[in-house]
Amino acid sequence: MGKRAAIAVSALVAVAGVATAVVYGGGGDGDGPDSVESVTVGGGEQHVIPSPDAGQRELLLSDLAAVDPVITADEDEAVENARWLCVDLRQDRPEDGVRDAAAQRFRVTWEQSAQVLDAVRGTFC
Repeated sequence: MGKRAAIAVSALVAVAGVATAVVYGGGGDGDGPDSVESVTVGGGEQHVIPSPDAGQRELLLSDLAAVDPVITADEDEAVENARWLCVDLRQDRPEDGVRDAAAQRFRVTWEQSAQVLDAVRGTFC
């Protein structure tokens, strides 16, 4: 392998390592798949996946249960779905597209999807 090829391979390995660390977190400091803290994917504010604190979580679950109690049967799934809707909202996606996503994620009607978005916006997003 030539010197240029070795440098190119080294650069690719370094980039892959940084990308892996950014996506999956690094170190044993409490970060991981079970962490409830916000996670940054890539860079910049629009790539932060927000997470409600304990009080916001309870209010969110209460608001979602008011829409349809079935969607909060799995509380962790409901919160995770809400977090991803918040990402859509922060990325200024069209309202109809975000409502479609809410209807699909929470398995609710189009009308209920507006209430789901109100719950997400009104609690932590």
